[in-house]
Amino acid sequence: MKTGKERRIRIIKLVLLMTVLLASHTINFETGATLQTVNATVSSSAPFQYIVTILMENNGLCDVTPSLVSGCGSLSIPSPYLTTLAQTYGFNTHYTGISHPSEPNYIALFGGSTLGISSDGNCCFQLNAPNLVDRLEAAGLTWKAFAEDASGSGTCSFMPPREGDHYPFIDFSDMKTSARCANMLTTTSPLDPEFVGALNGATLPNYVWLTPNDTDNMHSSSVAVGDAYLATLVPLILSSRMFTTQKAALFIVFDEGSDVCPTGNSSSDCVVAEWAGPAVKKAYTSTTSYDHYSYLSTLEASWNLPSLTSNDASATPMTEFFGTSPPPALSASFTYSPSSPQIGQTVSFTGSASGGTQPYSYSWSFGDGSTGTGSSAKHTYSSAGTLTVALTVKDNGSPQQTTTSQQSITVSGAPPP
Repeated sequence: MKTGKERRIRIIKLVLLMTVLLASHTINFETGATLQTVNATVSSSAPFQYIVTILMENNGLCDVTPSLVSGCGSLSIPSPYLTTLAQTYGFNTHYTGISHPSEPNYIALFGGSTLGISSDGNCCFQLNAPNLVDRLEAAGLTWKAFAEDASGSGTCSFMPPREGDHYPFIDFSDMKTSARCANMLTTTSPLDPEFVGALNGATLPNYVWLTPNDTDNMHSSSVAVGDAYLATLVPLILSSRMFTTQKAALFIVFDEGSDVCPTGNSSSDCVVAEWAGPAVKKAYTSTTSYDHYSYLSTLEASWNLPSLTSNDASATPMTEFFGTSPPPALSASFTYSPSSPQIGQTVSFTGSASGGTQPYSYSWSFGDGSTGTGSSAKHTYSSAGTLTVALTVKDNGSPQQTTTSQQSITVSGAPPP
């Protein structure tokens, strides 16, 4: 028979063994029926470290930004702000919704599948499946999900005006915990001070979602009304602490459209998808085909997260929109005066350059074997004739750009005394 002392020694040894085993393995978590291993962090090399997502409603690509896509057949600008934002930052001409009506699209954005949902009105906490928050939290990432004018802020009684139709966070059963419900927050339309405040806080959430109400998201209003709402809100986002001090991206996308896709497959449902912020390339347009599963794929690729389903696993991530846009092509030109110089007369040359990366360097070849430097130069010709003057400009980029501008100049003999 073992003594009490021996039993205590065996227990201590067992505890030490378990401690060593736990310390030597990656921590696992279980989601649904699948055991996943997560080793994800947002490194400084990630395309973005913070993301804000805004969902708009029920308008197709040609309903919102027809002037930006030739296949829409219209030069009208029903949404001047979204049109300008698309031209300033990142715009995709072939991003499609998954289904109709709204709720299946929201579930697809959050869960990687419609999960058999084919209608609105499904609520609440009814779906037993892995979701985006599972992946974020397992990776140690933080999140907040806002809905305009919702009730029960920060509790599991949280209820947006459209319930789960436009807010997938309350559709999944494992979201019903006090810790998770604390991140489901109301914000007051139309200026959304609570939402904007989260982007200016001392501690910034990695992932932020906003569901506007049915007026602000264009569901029950015009494109012009929703565009005016974004014209006020988006500048507040882009000027926030998150977007002025961090590597952040804003994604504005519509849930579904009008089953028109002018950029190839007319039976698809093309909707507006725009990226903005310091992490996004400037004036960048892509014709690559993406859909709502590409949204999840982008997060997974950027933040090293496991996929949720085969849909997001096989979707193309939208990583082409991030990084520094290449500078525009370098160009140069020059003028000279007088326009009809004579022998012995001083000619003034003035060069200019655009594109590339400043500062520029200027070098001149005056056509008679003489050279000069600087954006402005003077030269006196000693013989008559038609000569070719060349201005060569180099920028300060890497790789460096070089361009040359040439003009003919005719020098006449000096007039008789």
